[in-house]
Amino acid sequence: MLTPSSKPRRNWKPAIEGILFTLAWLTLTNITIYFIYVRAVEAVKEQIREGLLRNVSAAATMIDGDQHKLFTSKAFKNDQGYVNLITRLERVRKASSDVKYAYTNIIKGDKVYFIANGSPQGDNDKDGRPDEAPQLMDPYPDAGLALRNALRFQKPTVDKEPYTDAWGTFYSAYAPFKDSRGKFVGTLGMDLELVTLKARLVPIGVAAQRAALTSDILAILFGAAVWFFRSRNRILEEQRGLAIGEKSKVELERIQERSSSAIQLEAIATKFQYQASSVPSQTKENKTKNYASALIRYARARQGIRSSSGENFDPAVLIKSALPPDISIQVSSELPTLIWGDSKELDIIIKSLCYSTTTSTILSSLEEISLSVKNEQLNNICLVVNIRFCDSNSAQESRAVLIADRDHPEHVFDENSLQFATCVELVRALGGTLSHEQINENVEVVSLILPFDKFKEV
Repeated sequence: MLTPSSKPRRNWKPAIEGILFTLAWLTLTNITIYFIYVRAVEAVKEQIREGLLRNVSAAATMIDGDQHKLFTSKAFKNDQGYVNLITRLERVRKASSDVKYAYTNIIKGDKVYFIANGSPQGDNDKDGRPDEAPQLMDPYPDAGLALRNALRFQKPTVDKEPYTDAWGTFYSAYAPFKDSRGKFVGTLGMDLELVTLKARLVPIGVAAQRAALTSDILAILFGAAVWFFRSRNRILEEQRGLAIGEKSKVELERIQERSSSAIQLEAIATKFQYQASSVPSQTKENKTKNYASALIRYARARQGIRSSSGENFDPAVLIKSALPPDISIQVSSELPTLIWGDSKELDIIIKSLCYSTTTSTILSSLEEISLSVKNEQLNNICLVVNIRFCDSNSAQESRAVLIADRDHPEHVFDENSLQFATCVELVRALGGTLSHEQINENVEVVSLILPFDKFKEV
């Protein structure tokens, strides 16, 4: 049974991230679609306004301004010239698509008056009969701004937006006409029904709705994908964390086991050393004592035990003094003259790599040593020692195995292998590395990298 503390907690973060992504997507795309729709609608309205303005301006040129000036009272209502004017206006209106009304206006003082209007009227008062058209010299009290501007400034104008008056809601355009002497007489007005506008806006609206629907579907799909992958990623991260924790635990247990085995090994070797020291000196016992001493050094190195002393010393001079003069040693010009560290540890490592335990003589396969530096920083450097050997295959394999295998199986612990294994552990205890490179069948290079501090004032 799961305890309250062990119950898996539901993680809502991926779901919240998915929802936020969906909302952000919807907000951005819908705002974008809205502005595109508004711009498309405005473009259609602009086209309609421009077309209506061109139409009314062309029609205004056909009006006889001299004759129009004569119709200044209702007495001319039945005048043949007035009837002919209304007839021409009706022909112009019918020739213009979707134009509901065509009429002329004049202005006296601040008042606007109708002059000619023969367009069939609608039933705006809902009495079942067509309304009467505005008559000659009837005032137009709710004249729009576009009409007043056309009369006042004597220029063609058009409503920016549909205008509503007693006869309905229209786009209206107005153009001035003049008499034979070029004097302004009045304006011709045309009211365009909104059927054209609505018809042209329908496909734009449908396209906007489809785009919004597609955007909504994509937002939901991508939001769900974000939720799914974030949830999956979190599960993988948790599993990775558990795996790392388990690996760290295993590594810690392995280190503890290695340390424990090294402590036990040191205790056994110390016992052998003591027993060998308590018997009369003989060749066999001395070999046992030497091997026990080597095993103790290996066990301590495996535990990470190292010297804490330090001094300024010249690494090139130290290595040259540890080797016979006939061994070629190449020193990089970048190598500092003095570095700070335990010179004895470096001496032990070099001799372990280059000398035979059994004979205490230089390895006949040693050909050359080169010294250089890498990763130089403000206060420390890494000393690089490349040791070139020309060995038999068996010796090469022994070194390669001991470098690669941290556990050093017991079956390789002959005296030479034990010395090399001790060297490997000491290098690791110092924070350095050993690597092995096979150049060809007989030539190999062991690379030693050890960290040291730069020269210190003491």
